[in-house]
Amino acid sequence: MPKQNEGMKRTLLFALTLIAVGCADPIPRNLDDLSRQGIQYQDPETLEPYSGPAYRVSEDDPTQIVLRVNLRDGRFHGNFKDFDPERVEEDLGIYQTGTYRDGLREGRSEYFYPSGVLRGRGTYKNSEVNGTYESYYENGELRSKSAYVVGELDGPFDFYYENGQLQLRGSYTAGERHGPTDFYYEDGQLRFKGIFDMGEECGTWIEDEGTRISPPPYELCPPGLEDGN
Repeated sequence: MPKQNEGMKRTLLFALTLIAVGCADPIPRNLDDLSRQGIQYQDPETLEPYSGPAYRVSEDDPTQIVLRVNLRDGRFHGNFKDFDPERVEEDLGIYQTGTYRDGLREGRSEYFYPSGVLRGRGTYKNSEVNGTYESYYENGELRSKSAYVVGELDGPFDFYYENGQLQLRGSYTAGERHGPTDFYYEDGQLRFKGIFDMGEECGTWIEDEGTRISPPPYELCPPGLEDGN
């Protein structure tokens, strides 16, 4: 028997033992055994919205839990854990964690590599990324840092090489690159720099130590855009 299946079956047997001795906590329900209307889950017999703990199992292995979540009035509500289907150990196999409120993602969420190292984190509002989102390399170095407004890139962003050196710096407005943007080599030297006007290059772009990039400059930028306004 594969080691992963053994570990999960021990977990399921432990849960059944608690139930057998009269554990007062609600028995978790399999989400696939509930009826679903949109984002609301119902008891298939009573058609009443389900409240309580729930889980989902892998399509390939019914002994492998891939999601743990709570529901209130039929909707995801509270903390959840989403497991990497390739790793069933609860503390090492977590793919992402976060919180739901009345069926929508809300608050801080974190994502992890299979090794357990943090991969990214951000904040949700009404199931949309809202605020700062950070991603990381598996060695722990910051990979990117971006600003979102209700699911759309809006504000400054940075990208980094795996050695920690800045690779790219710029900004977005309403999902479009907008304003000065600088690109760097891995050793920290300037690669080239220029300006975006709502996703379109404008003005003069400079390469390395002041060499103007060919072809000739783009259309003039709107007044003040060179300063990031």
